[in-house]
Amino acid sequence: MKKQGVFLQELASDATEARFDIIGVIGWEVAFQELRRLFATLGESVKRVVFDIYSPGGDVWDGNGIVQAIGELGKTRETVARVQVAASMATLIAVACQKRTIASNGRFLIHNAWTFTQGDAADHEKAAQHLRDCEAEAAKFYAARTGQTEEAIAALMDEERWLTPEEALAFGFVQEIDDPFSTEDVAAVRAEIEAAGKWPMALVEIPQAATVGKCSDCGHVQKETTPPCAKCGSQNVKEVDEADDYTTNNGTTSDAGGAGDEPPVATVQPGDIEAARLAGFEAGRAAVDETMQARALAGEERVLALTADVKRVQGQLDVSVAEARKLQGERDQARAIAEKTKAALDEATAKITRLLSGGLTFTPSVETWEQALATCGNDYEKARKQFPEVYRAQREHDKANRK
Repeated sequence: MKKQGVFLQELASDATEARFDIIGVIGWEVAFQELRRLFATLGESVKRVVFDIYSPGGDVWDGNGIVQAIGELGKTRETVARVQVAASMATLIAVACQKRTIASNGRFLIHNAWTFTQGDAADHEKAAQHLRDCEAEAAKFYAARTGQTEEAIAALMDEERWLTPEEALAFGFVQEIDDPFSTEDVAAVRAEIEAAGKWPMALVEIPQAATVGKCSDCGHVQKETTPPCAKCGSQNVKEVDEADDYTTNNGTTSDAGGAGDEPPVATVQPGDIEAARLAGFEAGRAAVDETMQARALAGEERVLALTADVKRVQGQLDVSVAEARKLQGERDQARAIAEKTKAALDEATAKITRLLSGGLTFTPSVETWEQALATCGNDYEKARKQFPEVYRAQREHDKANRK
């Protein structure tokens, strides 16, 4: 179920016409940014853009943006508004289009802008001036698009009433009333479709209803619908439906009489019309099935292509993960070597420190108090000063043994 909003109807890649549904409140359900995004998707083949409008109006700012976007669109394409209901801001969107129609039971309403305000007197005065500016802009735009004067438009905005289709047409807001029940319009549309080659041939070949003349005195049927009767000369010739008079209830041809009569005109039985309708339906369904099948195949190809892309990306990811793990291992190995090198460097530094503390002599390493005494020629004081750490270690050892 289609909700309120702005919708682009399904569009073929080579379509020459695009149709937009504008349903709901401008600025809420119908957003300028969304409509502009949809405009950007239109292909170069699109030469005509139709807006089906059913809206009570809405926000001035979003509406003005949409009006400008339609104006830009109209520089390269034909723009058409088909109004069912248009009020307030939606009417400005409608008249922004180059061609405009309204449904035979549609309605059109223009009025002065309004808003809510709060604050002191200065705030309300500013809001009032803003509304006056919006009114003047709207009246000027309506007048330019309809051929009316700004004064006439301003008076109509003050009146604020729903215009009938005939009034909307008279004021120039639309150029045509769209009546789907008009037999003339239906015939014109059918002729247009036939000319474009889009009408089922089975329906094209159905002859239109025709009339003939029938004599009330002798029953003679003739092509002329006016007297006299070609058979008996009577003036009682009446216009009747062709099919009713050439074919009787039992399906046989009635007596047309006279050697000079025109040959009977071929008629169409109800069964023929039903057969033609079914043939057209079947042809349309076959075309739809063919289109849907083509789309399904295209979708399947797209899925396969995406699956291949996913596999390719997954392979690249696996390679990246393997390389990352390899780099992590190399980094761990480098860290272990660095730690080992640091330990060796610390040990070498300690030995150098001890070497320097020994007066730059290459004396053997002294680890015990006995070695310290021997190094100092058993000079107790000299050994204590030269090897204080060994001395303290010996003292601690002696204390521990005395306990």
